[in-house]
Amino acid sequence: MHRRLTAPPWGLSILVGALLATSGCTTGSVGAAPAAGPGERTAAPADKPAAPAPTKPARVAELRRLLLTTDDLGGDYTAQPSKDDDEAVSGCPAMERLATRMPGLQPVNQAEVQFMYGSSGFGEELDSDSPAKLSATLREMRDAFRACPSYTVTSGTTPLPITLAEAVVPELGDERYAFTLKFVGPGGASEVKQIAVRKGNILLHMSGSPGLVDKHLKKAYEKATAG
Repeated sequence: MHRRLTAPPWGLSILVGALLATSGCTTGSVGAAPAAGPGERTAAPADKPAAPAPTKPARVAELRRLLLTTDDLGGDYTAQPSKDDDEAVSGCPAMERLATRMPGLQPVNQAEVQFMYGSSGFGEELDSDSPAKLSATLREMRDAFRACPSYTVTSGTTPLPITLAEAVVPELGDERYAFTLKFVGPGGASEVKQIAVRKGNILLHMSGSPGLVDKHLKKAYEKATAG
């Protein structure tokens, strides 16, 4: 059975966009990002406790201001328009159930952007709602991924079989998950990384080239949670 991914929330839109873009133009995965230096930290020092995170949803205009831009990334990156493709998922009952629940899981506010770097790229999405709702949807998304070692995404008439594995994610935010998705598209074997991090009323998603996602995750998180 196929379930349509209509207006996918909390990261599925940029994940599907990354899958479709990578399947057509990349052969093989991009190398890993440079390792963090020994002095880098992912938490506030003990003598400077972080301020309480906001609980009310941020406005769309604020979310757009908190997204990465080409100024943040450098001149070799170009912003791309978001795509509203009509996809279907099959081969995993947990993912199919997730698709039917999407209308009720939409965050109050959402903003996203896509970037290309040569033939590779990544997408960023920021969702805002109450911390409780974002936490519940993040866990549901994570549990669906964990239940699906393989499934198929179909865009139009083109099926894309995917194998999925959980990945390590830095200790950022209040909750987080990371997965890698491997598949063979028209351009050959490829890999996409999907990361989600929640901090208070903000849920950050990044999907795309593993090297680019790893390289820019900390910068995206710091900008998204700066307010």
